[in-house]
Amino acid sequence: MLTTTPLLPVLFATAVTARLAERTVPDDVSEAFVSAGLPVPLIVSDTVFAPPAGSGAEVPAGLLLWAAGLRRAGAVRVRAEPVHPSLPLRVPRLDRDGRRATARASARTRALCVVEDADGAALAVAAVGLEGDVVVVPCAPSVFTTVDHITPAEASRRLRESVMHALAAVEAHGQSFTDADSEPLADLPWRDWQADLSGDHDDTQHAALALLTGDHDAARSLHTALHVHGSLSSLAVPAQTGGPVVGPALAEVHSAAARVITALTRLRIES
Repeated sequence: MLTTTPLLPVLFATAVTARLAERTVPDDVSEAFVSAGLPVPLIVSDTVFAPPAGSGAEVPAGLLLWAAGLRRAGAVRVRAEPVHPSLPLRVPRLDRDGRRATARASARTRALCVVEDADGAALAVAAVGLEGDVVVVPCAPSVFTTVDHITPAEASRRLRESVMHALAAVEAHGQSFTDADSEPLADLPWRDWQADLSGDHDDTQHAALALLTGDHDAARSLHTALHVHGSLSSLAVPAQTGGPVVGPALAEVHSAAARVITALTRLRIES
């Protein structure tokens, strides 16, 4: 299964949360990015925790130093929020400068990261670029609320069920066409996704996430959800792709993948 660009912000969120929870040692954080073939993030702009005229870590700052500053500021986790026109935008409100600063990164990685305190209140939004460059901007202090109050395990189960339903719809309707620049729908790795969510594949492909979460089941679900999100994000409007049966099935898969990404990056697994 190919590595997709959403892996970088999700790995970033998982790595910072792991350090805030003191679940992993610093060397493991660096190793996770290196093993995934991704750059270790560098905070290049931070107007929240390290303002130019204020106290805090100097900018640019390495990920580990920045995470230590977050702990002092009361942060306990960082969650990843998938970004796509067809998905509800769960990122706290940003001002014009914040939207401008994060727009390009979110368009390329298809996700933004939200720093939270122990009460679930958003402290800042971080945008991770493809080079590992991170921009941190202030946001509205909104408190996280779940969409449907499902557990991470239930989110993973629903993703598996939606993948099975979409596969059946695609096969039944012979969807072999290509929408824009996307792969033909029937050629997407539906059965691989189904097998991964069932735990039938080995753990090597999501080793970086497993190193940070300490939970192979969570890492497997996250990795699969990322690949689903990355694949379906090439469709401008999944719900209107493939006709009245296939379209809604695709939309449900994409929505289910987004729920898994948010739920599992927000899950603060204790050591």
